[in-house]
Amino acid sequence: MDPPWKAYNIMQKMDYPYEHIVQSMKDPSIAAFWLLTMPQIVGGLEFDDETKQKIWWQYKESMRYDKLRDVVAQRKPGWEHLQQGLMTLDPERARDDPVVVKNIPYYKAIKALEMEVMKLDPPPRPRKWGELNLPLDASSWSQDDLKDPKKLYEMTVLLNAQREMADKILDAQWEAKWRQDKLNEMLEEKVRPYIEKAEKVGLSEPIIMHPSDDNNKRKSRQRRWWLF
Repeated sequence: MDPPWKAYNIMQKMDYPYEHIVQSMKDPSIAAFWLLTMPQIVGGLEFDDETKQKIWWQYKESMRYDKLRDVVAQRKPGWEHLQQGLMTLDPERARDDPVVVKNIPYYKAIKALEMEVMKLDPPPRPRKWGELNLPLDASSWSQDDLKDPKKLYEMTVLLNAQREMADKILDAQWEAKWRQDKLNEMLEEKVRPYIEKAEKVGLSEPIIMHPSDDNNKRKSRQRRWWLF
């Protein structure tokens, strides 16, 4: 069982409904309630002064990490140097933190390619690309309904509005897919020369192990022995 001063870290790993509690604990007074008062009320736990100090010290260290993490997540110039502070404050947490970039050169290269792709204009969506399950169609109205001009007008307006919304959704999906495919294509173009170079190096002349002089002498002695 984890010691009580690890309570904040434990709550961070919990799913709803604890997520909003963790966010609210950025306020020290709320954090004091959840970490110190609530366990006493619900569980009857009486923390001594030393334990309370450890709990509060752990909370303050976590807050330092969270504040620095928020700055790193913004990816403003110099973020790669700031994330070193995350690794110093809490190496264990930073190791599994998705905000911490493990391979910075690769990350920056990908982001540069993404910026290039975002500047490109995707081609129009193919006419029959994509499909959505729309809630309304002509069968949603009966034949008697269509005899009423108001009902017919209602059907026309709703179906047209639905089609317009569906087209916007499909256009967004098509654009996202096109940009992702384009990014993969550009990434492959950048990487291919290195792969081809590695393959050429791998297909160079085979390595032939030449026997050493000691082995030659040993073999010659063995041959003389058997000839004798």
